[in-house]
Amino acid sequence: MDEKKKQEFIADENFEIEESNAMKVLRGKGEENKNPHESHLPQKKVSWLENLWYHHKWHAGLIIAIVAIATVLIVQLITDVPSDVTVLYTGPQAIVGADFDYLDDAFKEAMGDYNGDGKKEVEFGDNTYLTQTLIEQRKALNPKYTYDVQANQSAYERYRMDIATCAHMCYMLDPELYRGAAQDEIFVPLSEIFGEDIPECAYDECGITLGETEFYKSNSKIQYLPADTVIAIRIPAVLDISNDEKQAELLEIHKQFLKDLVEYTPEEE
Repeated sequence: MDEKKKQEFIADENFEIEESNAMKVLRGKGEENKNPHESHLPQKKVSWLENLWYHHKWHAGLIIAIVAIATVLIVQLITDVPSDVTVLYTGPQAIVGADFDYLDDAFKEAMGDYNGDGKKEVEFGDNTYLTQTLIEQRKALNPKYTYDVQANQSAYERYRMDIATCAHMCYMLDPELYRGAAQDEIFVPLSEIFGEDIPECAYDECGITLGETEFYKSNSKIQYLPADTVIAIRIPAVLDISNDEKQAELLEIHKQFLKDLVEYTPEEE
């Protein structure tokens, strides 16, 4: 390329491009340096609390959950009233609705405040179970009689687990269940409770027949329970009484409970 053509391509250092009308408008508004692609949506300001939650929400959630659980446990601990005695019924009668309250009221009227906290409390459980003998009797009366085989078997397994672990200490049982358990010598002899004066309502050397007690006869609202129900006190499982004062104390309380039920007399109106 010759010298003349080269000079045609050399730009004048003082050369200026005429400013467009659009740029003049932008300059007048002070917007000539703004990004044309910038969003014009209003931006929300983020508070320090929102920022903290965003970065630490998992830790905060865990702390809140722990505090909530701890609060529930503390409330339960404060409001929970320790029971004086524990009782389990296992037999053919389903206990529903107000029947629980009737039995609870009857127990509290007969028993004492064994733990000395100023309140009488019974931890009561029920387990509806039909023995094979009772099932056959019902089928003989009604050939179309049916029952829930699986539920009945589950009830029996719960009972066996309960009595094996001594989850309750006073048992109210169908006579057939009682006889099966008594073979293992797990119940307190009545002689340890009543001495030589064994009550007339005794079923055998360890059990009491519920229907023959004044406690049962004078409380019409608990007579939904079968009269042949047997009451007995469970010897604590795997227990060396000499080394376990708490269990020994509970045993004595339940022995007194059975005695109070047997010796109960209704208050004169």
